[in-house]
Amino acid sequence: MSVMEVAARHASEHDIEGLVAAACRLVGSDNEVRSVRVLTPNRPTYDELWCYREWAHDQHVRLNVDGAGMVTVRPECDARE
Repeated sequence: MSVMEVAARHASEHDIEGLVAAACRLVGSDNEVRSVRVLTPNRPTYDELWCYREWAHDQHVRLNVDGAGMVTVRPECDARE
């Protein structure tokens, strides 16, 4: 893998992390938003999942990642009641 490919991959991963963080903030701050999905090109790593989980916890939202790498952010159950 060339230096350019590594740099492009790192930039892409950083963009996806930014999207997941923004999805958590949006769902956590707007009661009208029922869910946000972020599609990723591949499954997140363990470290990425850990970060996603922390962002979701900080915003009091639920986070689900399926086997294909789709990240879904929803409000906590009791937040709507």
